[in-house]
Amino acid sequence: MRRQPDSFKRLFNMVTFLLLMGLAINGRALAYDFVYWDRGATGYVSALYGAELSEKPLILYFHIQGSEWCEKMNNTYLATERAEGFLMEMYKVEVDPDRGEDELALSSQYGITRYPAFLVSVPAFKTEPQRIHPFSKDQEMSVDDFLQALKSKIAHIYSKKAYTSFEKKAYEEALKYYQSALVFDPKNIYAYYALGMVHEKIGTEKKKLESLLDAEINFLKALEIDPNHKESKAAVKSVQKNIKILRQKQSPSDSIFLTDRETTEGNREAYRKAKKK
Repeated sequence: MRRQPDSFKRLFNMVTFLLLMGLAINGRALAYDFVYWDRGATGYVSALYGAELSEKPLILYFHIQGSEWCEKMNNTYLATERAEGFLMEMYKVEVDPDRGEDELALSSQYGITRYPAFLVSVPAFKTEPQRIHPFSKDQEMSVDDFLQALKSKIAHIYSKKAYTSFEKKAYEEALKYYQSALVFDPKNIYAYYALGMVHEKIGTEKKKLESLLDAEINFLKALEIDPNHKESKAAVKSVQKNIKILRQKQSPSDSIFLTDRETTEGNREAYRKAKKK
């Protein structure tokens, strides 16, 4: 029998050792390393500035070493591809209060007494940070539920800002913030419905048919998500009536253009489907 060279034996022994070491940790996940996060009090200053300037969300995550609950948050939730993908474009800071006096002061500033603490806000709007608890002793969110809770909170913040703009009759600004809500939560029924209401308001006040058509499209998108959404059902009927009235006042060329646009968007077909449900 041919003798194996010593180099092969050494390689085999090394691989075996590494496999045994892997078994020795009983399947425990490696520590999450926060590669794409800002860190500590210094990182917080930088991230806060960026979030305020861009009107983007800011994630603050307070955690401590050696905590079973923090390790669970790190490895079960934050380390997943879905979470990393969703958080990628946001400003986010991880803070360990045991790392230094500035980090401890930052933790106290936000009233953190229990860890982990996962907070989200949009600093440009001066909103109070919202805390998300993905698990407790009695219940536990799935990763998807955790991310949906985060999406919903972010969408609510932007929608609240949009409604404030709407009340001030700053309609273009309201549209921008409702659209921002949908960037983070693309299936947010309220944001689609509210977008429709703003477009309808513009179309009604300015006699602008295109805005009424945009309103119809957004109401129908809300109904695609929830065919039983009462407000959107009523709004579709109302805006359809206004579209019909205003179209009769359009010149023939405008009428032809808008009919082509409606066909392209598919909103008439979607409306017929919605009526059947």
